[in-house]
Amino acid sequence: MAAALLGGCFYSEEALIGRFALDTPLGEGFYSHTPYHPDGTPFDRPAWSGEIERSGGRYVSDDENFPHQNTRLRELAPGVYAAQRESEGRYLYGLVWVYEGGRVATYHQPQCADLSDTARETYELVEHDEERGACEISDWDRLSGALLSYISEHEGEVPVDGVYRRVD
Repeated sequence: MAAALLGGCFYSEEALIGRFALDTPLGEGFYSHTPYHPDGTPFDRPAWSGEIERSGGRYVSDDENFPHQNTRLRELAPGVYAAQRESEGRYLYGLVWVYEGGRVATYHQPQCADLSDTARETYELVEHDEERGACEISDWDRLSGALLSYISEHEGEVPVDGVYRRVD
């Protein structure tokens, strides 16, 4: 699900994935979460494990330190989702790929600076220096277009920031 860091990401002041325009491709159950190092290698063991449920279209857990509490997903393309998570009064957006019938998910926090100037112009995105290069997005069409452009510009080779695996 969406990464929790704000640096360089896509964000909005209002939720762009509402309760009636979301998807829930991940099954409820007990999951382990393994983050990846910046070089693309996974941590040597899971950093979190616990029960994940759905509530109000959000993924939640009563287990301590769930890194992606209250994340919502919306499909961009088959098996590829935009993820939305609220943090400090803003909504942050990332990418999630769902596999094995909703039992495995990988995620990536795209960086606005890694999107081409042409794509930023097309979707009217402006990098905010005071937000370490973050780009504010005002509506779903711009968000979905920017995220799909990001995937296309990276020729489908988007890094993995972490993985969730259902273990029950």
